[in-house]
Amino acid sequence: MRKYQISFILISIALMIACAGMGRMHINSIRENPDQYSNKQVAVSGKVVQIFALPFLDQGICKIDDGTGEIWVKPAGRVPAKGETIHIKGTVKIGLNIANQNFGMIIIEKKDEEK
Repeated sequence: MRKYQISFILISIALMIACAGMGRMHINSIRENPDQYSNKQVAVSGKVVQIFALPFLDQGICKIDDGTGEIWVKPAGRVPAKGETIHIKGTVKIGLNIANQNFGMIIIEKKDEEK
């Protein structure tokens, strides 16, 4: 009986670890299949490598890198600092223009009350 309890606990832990990693996507998957993810909600994590901010409008976006590729993201709150690791859950948009600059593909995070 004890052997089954230990097996059940180990399997449960393995499933929890596997599920914790689910949901986050690799950026290269999104970039390689833009039509599949356009206007769909995704979750990504990555290190901020570039920032484009318009402080007078309290707006900004940043480019993140997860090791598989880079993508622009628009956080719902503050724009993070370069080098910071962030987690974003938002909608993939293609062909976003801000201040006469085209950012191609971007993930736009909704505000907390809209999530």
